[in-house]
Amino acid sequence: MANGNPFKPSFGASPPVLAGRTGVLDALGEALDSGTGHPDFTSLLVGVRGAGKTATLNAVQEYARNRGWLVIAETAHGDLCNRLAAAVLELSGGGHDRGGRPRLAGISALGVGVEFTRASPVGVGATEVRLRSVLTDLGSLLTSERIGLLITLDELQGGEPPELREFATTLQHVTRRESLPIAFVGAGLPSIDDTVLRDSAITFLQRCSRHEIAELSDAATATAFAEPIAAHGGRISDDALRRAVETSNGYPFMVQLIGFHSWRAASSDPPNLQIADVSSGIAEAERRLPHLVLAPMWRSMSGVDRRFALAMAQDDGETSTADLSKRLGRSSSYISTYRSRLIRAGFIRSTGHGRVEFAHQATRAWLRSPDRTP
Repeated sequence: MANGNPFKPSFGASPPVLAGRTGVLDALGEALDSGTGHPDFTSLLVGVRGAGKTATLNAVQEYARNRGWLVIAETAHGDLCNRLAAAVLELSGGGHDRGGRPRLAGISALGVGVEFTRASPVGVGATEVRLRSVLTDLGSLLTSERIGLLITLDELQGGEPPELREFATTLQHVTRRESLPIAFVGAGLPSIDDTVLRDSAITFLQRCSRHEIAELSDAATATAFAEPIAAHGGRISDDALRRAVETSNGYPFMVQLIGFHSWRAASSDPPNLQIADVSSGIAEAERRLPHLVLAPMWRSMSGVDRRFALAMAQDDGETSTADLSKRLGRSSSYISTYRSRLIRAGFIRSTGHGRVEFAHQATRAWLRSPDRTP
């Protein structure tokens, strides 16, 4: 087994090479450089679990920090607004006045980020520190320094509606109405279309620019495999690379799983990966994928979604929607609705007009298994 494995099959971990995301990163970087008038200054990243949303957020945060911006990176769950207000106060030196406003005694540029002179701290006590107040004060100070604050929120689908409403209202006020240099990039599963973005009180998030974090092209997938291997002194044969690309179906997390276990299967160090190594890596990746990806997706699916998937599992390859209509005894429009739901969830994908297949090759065997546990 080779040492120094470059691949990282862990959710939330940045891959060694963030392939296929140049377009979205360029757009978000341009927005930070351009300011509040840019349409991507407030943006959403939407994609299935394991598509690389968090890795993309990490890259945007790094871009901002390299340009001297402050960054607050949070998840959307729980007591969001109070956590954000506390983070802003921490950045601004921790002090605040009796009205709950941060007391910013001074600021000096460091080239990367800023350093605040700490005012004498005053405990929060009975006075609630409002998110809008602290963001307005910090944003005003950052404006004078020609830098800004980037707020990123991951896992938007897990946010509490009242918290997200307050956050969205605050963000709209400080970013769009006051034109303060406070940028926002959020990330969530496609289910936010049916939950968060359907809330009539969160219209500002609906108007944020949307970037789909979709499957990778074959070329980007090949890059995601080949470049980390080469960077760590290894090699991969053309046949082995084609097999890895074909099996991963452009799914970034599967790229990391296959790459990690293929590297481990190699007999030399650094490895010279051949078909046998990649085949071993694929087998181990497909053994682990159901627990890591398929079971969590299955638990979130409705009963009709599951019946649709089980009807597809009767076929050894692609499934026609006409056959699904017959098997489920439903109209073509009904089938179309659930086809779209499962495509959006990343469980299946379209292979042509009226034809679908599972997004992951391991899905069919898992659904057919009598030992399957959701």
